[in-house]
Amino acid sequence: MIGLSVFKNNVSLLLIIIIIGIGSLSIISYQSASFTADQIKKIAEEDIKSNARIQAYDLSRILVHSLDSINSNLKVLTSSPFLFERDIDQVQNLLYSAQSSTLNITDAYYWIDVNGRIVTSSKIYQTDKANEILDTQNQPFFLNPKKTLTPYYSTSITSKGSPLSFLYISYPLIKQQILKYQNNTYNTEQIFNGVLVAAISVKSLGVFLQNEMTSSIIGNVGLMDREGVIIYARNQSLIGNNYMSNEFQSLIPHELRESYNKIIKKGLEGKSLAEDLTYNGSAITLSYEPIVISGKYLWTLYVSFPHQLASNVGSLIAQQNNFSTLIVVITGSVTFGIIYIILSWNKRLEGEVNTRTGELKNTNISLMKSNELLEEANEQLKVHDKMQKEFINIAAHELRTPIMPILGEVEIIEEDLDPKTKTVKVEEEQIQLIIRNAKRLDRLASDILDVTKIESNSLKLEKVYFNLNDILSNSIRDIQNQVSSGEIGTKNIKIFYEPVDINVSGDKERINQVVSNLLSNALKFTDEGFIKIKIENTNKSVIVSVEDTGSGIHPEIFPRLFCKFATKSDKGTGLGLYISKNIIDAHSGQIWAQNNRSGIGATFFFSLPLDKKK
Repeated sequence: MIGLSVFKNNVSLLLIIIIIGIGSLSIISYQSASFTADQIKKIAEEDIKSNARIQAYDLSRILVHSLDSINSNLKVLTSSPFLFERDIDQVQNLLYSAQSSTLNITDAYYWIDVNGRIVTSSKIYQTDKANEILDTQNQPFFLNPKKTLTPYYSTSITSKGSPLSFLYISYPLIKQQILKYQNNTYNTEQIFNGVLVAAISVKSLGVFLQNEMTSSIIGNVGLMDREGVIIYARNQSLIGNNYMSNEFQSLIPHELRESYNKIIKKGLEGKSLAEDLTYNGSAITLSYEPIVISGKYLWTLYVSFPHQLASNVGSLIAQQNNFSTLIVVITGSVTFGIIYIILSWNKRLEGEVNTRTGELKNTNISLMKSNELLEEANEQLKVHDKMQKEFINIAAHELRTPIMPILGEVEIIEEDLDPKTKTVKVEEEQIQLIIRNAKRLDRLASDILDVTKIESNSLKLEKVYFNLNDILSNSIRDIQNQVSSGEIGTKNIKIFYEPVDINVSGDKERINQVVSNLLSNALKFTDEGFIKIKIENTNKSVIVSVEDTGSGIHPEIFPRLFCKFATKSDKGTGLGLYISKNIIDAHSGQIWAQNNRSGIGATFFFSLPLDKKK
């Protein structure tokens, strides 16, 4: 009996130990499962937020790029001479080309005159009626540019007689008019001459954004202006309403309304973030990105992603709790039960991990696309870095070239110095050499200073009324002297120019700088043949061309010919054409170039508005 009692006590003790061990193991297993589920939930939530932010950022970049294309079209169109010459056929072709390039979001481009009447539009090729926008005189896209002489970006507008909603981007057409002559200066005034308008279909914009979303992610896209007015929503009836309106607020569950409105308000402050909202076991991840055009914050893009993450993870935790409780209650056949439950749990966990792994793979695909965009940006930085290094090398060479002769001549003069009289005999050729190279250094310093002024927007013009022929004649005379004196080496070049007296308004010194740059550029790359200068009067503008028979424009340089450091030789820093373009742009003119059809040499052109003297 004693032995049996001892055996029973031992068995009881063993059972107690087993029960305690199983209970402890169950508790540990339960805590571990809960902790793992919580971690999975946190990781999944962060992945969804990351996906939402990436998707919103990608959509905002795509939208900004599309709107930049529209801005570029309007900016180029407003500088076209055909508008001021009222060449309607040519303008129609330009409007149609602009519409073709942004067909995915724009409905049409319109030319509206100073009286608010539509002159023509890109739809002239589709319909006999160009007047598609009614009552243009009272529309903000006409009145705002007329008042401010600056581009205008609208919120949602519904055209009368049409159920469609549109956004409008309009650029003013500005004509420079001379007022009066005072203190040797002609004062000018900017005169409003109409607008160019791009009409963006809100429906097409929404379809475009929705189609650009990643196919593996189900979400909705929305767009609001800075005041909270809904520009686009999948529910078309909400367009034009403020997000605080009853129509919009009635669609938000009462329990979410306060939190939802706070998130929208943050987005309207120009911030970029993704936040979660939970309701009845479901969750919505709402991401927002500001839309900034030409440095100006205009709209906010919202992307919402509904999902069932919270309820799924909660169900997983409940299952783990049930299994752990069952293990504690069932003490008999404990070992086999625990093994079976662990195996079953592992199998389900494996399935859950596989599911999460699939989601992470989709996330990785999105990240890979983002990495590709970063690689493209890095390539652009490498190109810019290469250009800077080329400029440093060229600038060093340009500085060394004039400095070495100056130092050489000074050392020769120093050697010839009479130690008694402290005097030296200097030949005229030595003085001329020092002067030429000092002037070269001065030109390089002036170019670098001009680039600094251009990039800091501090390049100022002092406009006067002058004869363009005077500048051309003086510059050509300087070039002829350089050729005949052999200052630039042996060159067999003839210079042709037929003087034409044409008066223009502008900064005389800056225009002279442009002419000198173009002539010097032609002289650098032409060893024999001719340089021909020509003036053409088109009544609306004057066009000056400089043709040479030199080496022509290298194909690699041509796309960035008027950019900084654009050079493929050791004959310059690549700053002259960049400075010339900015000077001509400041005069509301144009500058361009082409290789000659003969295959020999190139021709550079620039145009200036031809104002009538008052």
